[in-house]
Amino acid sequence: MTRLRLTFVFMAFAILYSAIAVPEDQDTQKGGTIIGAIKDTTLRENYLSGVRVVFVNADGAEFETQSDKDGHFERAGLPAGQYTVNIYKQGYEDRLGKSVSVIDDGRHYVPLTMNISKNPNEDSNRGGVLRFRAHNRTKPGGPMEGLEIIITSTAGLNPPRITGTSGVHGLFQSDKLSPGTYIVTLVKNDYHIVCPMTVHAGKITNANVYLSIPDTNTDADVQEAQASEWSNAKNVIHGRIHEMIPLWPALSDVKVVIENANRIVFSDTTNADGEYECRGLSPGRYLISLHKDGYIEKKGMPLIVPNNGNHGIGVTEEGMFVSYAVVADRNLLKLTHGMRKK
Repeated sequence: MTRLRLTFVFMAFAILYSAIAVPEDQDTQKGGTIIGAIKDTTLRENYLSGVRVVFVNADGAEFETQSDKDGHFERAGLPAGQYTVNIYKQGYEDRLGKSVSVIDDGRHYVPLTMNISKNPNEDSNRGGVLRFRAHNRTKPGGPMEGLEIIITSTAGLNPPRITGTSGVHGLFQSDKLSPGTYIVTLVKNDYHIVCPMTVHAGKITNANVYLSIPDTNTDADVQEAQASEWSNAKNVIHGRIHEMIPLWPALSDVKVVIENANRIVFSDTTNADGEYECRGLSPGRYLISLHKDGYIEKKGMPLIVPNNGNHGIGVTEEGMFVSYAVVADRNLLKLTHGMRKK
């Protein structure tokens, strides 16, 4: 009888231990989830099924899933950390190097696009697309209609000029543009922003624009700084340059030149982290040039340095790589540039 009672006691302890140990073990097995949708880059933007989606973490470990009939995919249980997302489908170009950070219990949405495999000679004759989404920063996520958009090609002596305005959902799209670099001017009330964008054959270049409607004049028609004012200027440009390949490595020793209509106001090279900093700029219009041996030069890209500005622009080429981004926060202008090898 005593042995039977001891047996029941041990069983009770075993059940109690199991009740405690199992939840603790479950709690330690955390992970994040990446979800997304995959479209082609045609103007119809068809969702793609049967796309192989591979997630690679910093240690080289791979996790895999596949898109369903609606182009959607989901992969749970990913250990927290930095990942690159690569996608593959027969008949389409591989898409490599989309970066995403995963946190425990997080759900991370990653939209992706793929280009149809074509003869390179045929691709060179296809037009590209510039697409804008305008947002109101004073109302997070709110669309901004009525943003005037002016697109000017940098090619030829009499470049074509395209104009339009963002619609009720903050959207504007210009189709079938010849491949090349364009100067895009964005105007809304007293805002007047200029930025460079590159169009690729048969692909979509996306630009997200974030503006706060100003109550007073900010950077529209800013006057050129006088020499006597230069020493009192407080505006700062903090820039970073990366290579447009998977993991976006920083580019050191890039020569950065900033000039106004009269003179060069800044000339230096990026450090080991691909960064440069220019201080003491008065509000005004400037041009930035980037040069590094073995890379496609970016020459004379337009820039407006605002006075107490508050706006942001992000340009993504081919749906994968940030080629240009600017955030104006009072007197600090944060720039990101992407460069490609020749």
